[in-house]
Amino acid sequence: MARNVIYLSPHLDDVALSCGGLIHRQVQAGTAVLVLTIFAGPPLHSELSSFAAELHAHWGHLTEPVAVRREEDKKAMRLLGADYIHLGYPDGIYRFDDTSSLYLCDEDLFGPLHPSDLKLVAQLTEAIMEMHSPRLSTIYAPLAVGNHVDHQLVREAALMLHHKSYPVTLYEDYPYVEVPGALTRELERIGTDRWTEEVQDFDEENLAMKIKAIAAYASQMDELFGGMEVMAERVRDYSLALCPEERYGERYWRLSHEVKYAMRKQST
Repeated sequence: MARNVIYLSPHLDDVALSCGGLIHRQVQAGTAVLVLTIFAGPPLHSELSSFAAELHAHWGHLTEPVAVRREEDKKAMRLLGADYIHLGYPDGIYRFDDTSSLYLCDEDLFGPLHPSDLKLVAQLTEAIMEMHSPRLSTIYAPLAVGNHVDHQLVREAALMLHHKSYPVTLYEDYPYVEVPGALTRELERIGTDRWTEEVQDFDEENLAMKIKAIAAYASQMDELFGGMEVMAERVRDYSLALCPEERYGERYWRLSHEVKYAMRKQST
């Protein structure tokens, strides 16, 4: 079955957090939606870095955290009505260069890409191209607000796809976009003159299902929001602030097809 819309999700929650309202609205309208999660694979090394172990503790000391998170994602996608595929690339906290972890702290994880990771951009681009034709699907990808390395990698792959004539729209990464100045910094980084802003609106039913889908990621709730009730309130308030007339919204950025994309050098 051809998918009309494909969402690229760096992790097993990003698309529900950022795009759940639009996805549910699209599915209700008969659009076939696929969510492709990129970094959904288990660790490749039996021994975790201290940073990864610390994050596992925040997630509740789960015996198989990736397996748990995949099940959470399946539940969320069922609620939204979207199909899903989990790729096997490991999360940034699990990636190693020989025997050394690439990202050892939050400053690393939300900083420049490690040189060993740069090759992943072409790999991800090829993996997506093998599955989907540019004539069949519109691709939504993260803007990388907040600068998480995995979000950067998926964005760069999406921009390479745009250069190959795939229609690409970027979504704002929630909840990172709530941080004052985070959106402005990322837009300045990619060049605002090339992008057209659009707010996709949706109704109370769509919002309620988005909140239910986000709540499915129970292992992430305390780390991201401090609890379910706080999450629901923040998502509602942010969605309402984006859209007038008592509806709710998510903001997206569309890149003109006339713009030629060149891979940007990573700062060090």
